[in-house]
Amino acid sequence: MATKRQVNLRFRDEYVRASKKQKGVILDRMCETLGIGRSTARRLLAQAGQHGNGAVPAARERPCRYSDQSRQLLVRVWVLMDMPCGKYLKAMLPQWLPVLRDCGELDAYDGFTFSELMAMSASTIDRYLKPLRDAARPKGLAATRPAGELLRNSITIRKASDELDGLPGNVEADTVAHCGPSLKGEFCRTLTVVDFATGWTENASARNNAYRNLSQAEAMIEQRLPFTIRSYDNDNGSEFINTDFITHLQQLDIQQTRSRPYRKNDQATVESRNNHVVRKHAFYYRYELAELDLLNELWQLVSVKVNLFTPSKKPVGRSSTRDGRPRRVYDQPTTPWERLKRFDEQDRADGGTGFILPERRDQIERLIAETNPAELVRRIHAIQDQLEDMAAPRTRRLEKRVGPDMAYLDRTLAKIAGVRPEDHNETPADTD
Repeated sequence: MATKRQVNLRFRDEYVRASKKQKGVILDRMCETLGIGRSTARRLLAQAGQHGNGAVPAARERPCRYSDQSRQLLVRVWVLMDMPCGKYLKAMLPQWLPVLRDCGELDAYDGFTFSELMAMSASTIDRYLKPLRDAARPKGLAATRPAGELLRNSITIRKASDELDGLPGNVEADTVAHCGPSLKGEFCRTLTVVDFATGWTENASARNNAYRNLSQAEAMIEQRLPFTIRSYDNDNGSEFINTDFITHLQQLDIQQTRSRPYRKNDQATVESRNNHVVRKHAFYYRYELAELDLLNELWQLVSVKVNLFTPSKKPVGRSSTRDGRPRRVYDQPTTPWERLKRFDEQDRADGGTGFILPERRDQIERLIAETNPAELVRRIHAIQDQLEDMAAPRTRRLEKRVGPDMAYLDRTLAKIAGVRPEDHNETPADTD
């Protein structure tokens, strides 16, 4: 770099005074000397002429377009919304802001601050929130044990490329092991069921993955779903591929399919929920029988937040960029409940009976009207605090036995923003 600066200074004055033809000769000599292109040489000489020393100017600091108050409001709203990404937060603002203001959650801010927040783009929101979101990302352990080959081969395989009818009722299911750093002993499992068409997600936890216990979690999920399951897609784990579970689905006239071994993309929809629903709300601690009831209480609240107040995007097609690279096309962020209502109204318009079960529409609409989403998030955080207090010591003891190979997502981001009560002193994690 020092040599380049010397060459720049050598040709700088001569280049400024030269004619157009002479400048071309100077550029050729500079390209031959430094082994660079003409456009690069032209830019270096222009910079040397402007700044006098041949050095590249420092990048100008980007001016801050939004006030400090609007950025503080952004952080507070982000925590009240339970920390979504910028694109989802932008889509959630029209639904959440009026409710939060009516409930007195944002009385400290004026109308101009709200206008600035609404004017922020999703990229700006992500940029302002990046220091708070850059936390440790722990990893879980895989606890799937393959079922017997004979029974497994009796179930039809559904690949990622297989097309569904695109209507509600086609669900994917998977389990998450709350084992902490060790798979030894008994620990809770969370069953996740997600509808492919609407994104409706339900969770329930069981003592272990035995059918006697997992069937209770399955029954809780089937009771909470506002539509009927028509097909059930799972992985090759023994908790799904066993005689009892297959018989249960056959009695309900539900078609069962399975993914290919070691092909997680066959169940991409539910695999994504394992991360940003289960792990986001229940973390990576080891939960045992003592935490089972708290987990199920947590999932009931998470179901309301995720399905009624949190929008999501669905892929609707494929296209290509300007340079020919393939890209996915997504629809506008919409809550699973709004998607389900859209399918239901379309089916009734076509002469069908609809997809929403009787009396569930009025129950859910009443629940939306009566729910303060900020209070809902606070109740979720309160249960998370209880789970952390109960399970963290046990998990750390196990971690010491198996080695320090896990990091834990600290739950003090909301406390920093001043939403949750300071019930104990914690040090925030060093800032996807």
